[in-house]
Order: sequence, then structure tokens, then C-alpha cells
Amino acid sequence: MKIIVAGGGTGGHIYPAVAVIESLRALNNSVEVVFVGTGRGLESGIVPSLGYRMYKIVARPLPRRKGPGFLLPALLAGVGIIQSLFVLLKERPDAVVGTGGYASGPCVLAASMAGTPTLYIEPNRVPGRTTMLLSRFVDEVALGFQECVRFFRKGTNLRVTGVPVRPGLIDTGKAEGVARFGLSPDRRTIFVFGGSRGASSINRAIVDAVRVLGNREDLQFIIQTGSRDYEYVSKLLAVLPNVCKVYPYIEDIGYAYAASDLIISRAGAVTIAEVTARGLPAILIPYPYATGRHQDSNASALAEKEAAYVINDSDLSGERLAETIDRIVSDPERMAAMSERSRALGAPEASNQIAMRLVELTRKQSRLSKLGTVLSDLCSVR
Repeated sequence: MKIIVAGGGTGGHIYPAVAVIESLRALNNSVEVVFVGTGRGLESGIVPSLGYRMYKIVARPLPRRKGPGFLLPALLAGVGIIQSLFVLLKERPDAVVGTGGYASGPCVLAASMAGTPTLYIEPNRVPGRTTMLLSRFVDEVALGFQECVRFFRKGTNLRVTGVPVRPGLIDTGKAEGVARFGLSPDRRTIFVFGGSRGASSINRAIVDAVRVLGNREDLQFIIQTGSRDYEYVSKLLAVLPNVCKVYPYIEDIGYAYAASDLIISRAGAVTIAEVTARGLPAILIPYPYATGRHQDSNASALAEKEAAYVINDSDLSGERLAETIDRIVSDPERMAAMSERSRALGAPEASNQIAMRLVELTRKQSRLSKLGTVLSDLCSVR
């Protein structure tokens, strides 16, 4: 079986597909995976590091309003579709999985045009424009939230699965996580991160919050800063080497989740899925410039169930963050209740559900696969 994964831009548009592929390989270890993305997003670094082949196509986000600025992205989308058709003809996949964002559009649309089975993953509570467009063409859309259904026309290709989470993020034990970072098993661990690239506002706030909480001997921190702020944060917190473990990026993030008692992060869909799959309480600071402010909606899903506190980025400060941390960790009953509510919102089986559905879709041999076989046979005739 061969699968093409189309998408990129952020880790949130890559890791859900990786989770599905890991579950798919548990069902069939001979699965071959090829990625299609752009050279502009994180996929150009993440995908090769995971050991997958990758084709690069051109794609740009379409502007929200039609006008002169619409012409170039539309033209590049057309070029991307043609490039994708060549990739599909060469690779002849059994199915194409789209993971969201503009980088997935050309390849998923090309696959649909060619008759290749297509499955699209929408992890956010509010779907993106690419999802809304492609939902009319793909065989199935896997939705991360039930609330997302209302944005689509009525149809049979919608399936609420939850957001796929890599199995390794769920299976790692707390003792393993604590040992991996050289932490104390007697302190509560707070994992702070702002996404794959980091978040300066969160980094500044946690530095100040640690100073405010400096008298507490029951807390310790894992802080992922992103490469841009790493030197700044690590220098300021160097006086607390046993309390604050600072990293630019954590490859094996499952160990950080396993070690944690409380999460402080942005509210990307994948982060929400990982936090709830582990049943962790959280303080969420939605990214204010996310398209359609979808992170605000993602965070609300947890806040409404009292599984998380939400602080707007504009209201974030070290003092406010320290106060919220103290309110949570000083009340064990509150932490336990938040943890239970978080776990109730999780969907740890989402990747398995999507993988099994993908197997069903691949039983439909694509017209492109048949065409490729015919062309191959013709070329072999002398």
C-alpha cells in the first residue's frame, strides 16, 4: 500500500497525518508513505527528519478578498495541481491524505480529479477555507470536533473522529518522562511551550512568572522556547538549572507530556488533542493572529468544560500567569477534576479510526492507478 500525504506549513498540519501513518503501519507494516508539500513551511525540515520522501510543489494562501492580489496565488495553485498530477502519475498511490492548510490544496484536488481515493483531516473546531473548498471533492473529511459539522453542507462524507495523536505521546509513563529530563519526582512539573516555532509572549511571561513563584519548592518547569528566544530565556533562567529545563525544541515531546502535571501552551488543534489524550489540565494562550481566530475556538472547547483556563495573549503577563499557576497547583482537587474533564474530551483512538477508514478507501482502485498500469504495460511492449 502506498499513501501520499499532502500538507504542511506548521506542525499541526503534519503530525496528525504522521499519527495516522503510525497506526496504519501497525495494521500493515509494508505501507509506503510519500509527502507532498512546499519549501516554505516546517514540512521541509520535519518530513526528511522523520525519514520520509517528499516532493515540493508551489502553493500560496489565497487572499480573503478577490482583487489583483488573488491572481498570483490562483496561478500558482494551477501550477501546483499540474505538478501534483505528475507526482500522482509517477507514484500511483492507493490514497491521498490531506492535512489542512493551503499546501494540501493542489495535491488533494489533483487526486480527486484523477479519481484517487482522498481523505482530508480537519483538526480545528472552526474549519479553514481550504477544508471548506476541498470537502466538496474528497471522499471523506475526518473532523476533530463535533461542532465543526455545522459549517458544512449536509453530506455523507463527514466523520467526527477527533484529532489523531501519535501513539508514543500516550503510552510513555510519568517516571520515564521525569527521568528523561533529569527532574525531581517529588515536584509538580509544568510544561511550557508555544508551538513548533515558540511564542515570544509566552516566553517573556514564563520568565517573569518563574521569578514570582521563586519561593515555591514544589514546582519545576520544562520550557520549549523555539530557536529565536532560546538564548534569551536560558540565560535569564540559568540560575535555576535544577528547576527550569530550557530547550529550543523537544523532539520526543511525548516524554515532556508524560512528565507533566500542568500544560501552558497555545491552543492549536494538535496541542489540544495531545493534552486531552493525556488528560492534562492546561492554561491556554490562543495565538491571536491564527486564521479566523480558530485557536480561540479550540481553547473554548476546553474552557467550557472547565478542563483549562484561558488567558488572552493581550492580557498575558508574568504576574497573571503566576497567579493562574498558583490557583491550579495549590488546589489538588481542582487539578484532579480538570484532569478528568480533559481526559473525557480526548480521542486517543482517532488515529486508529482514520487508519482503518483509509484501508477501506484504498480498496477502491483509482482510475489514475489503472491508467498508470496501462501506460507501464504499453511502455514495456517492444
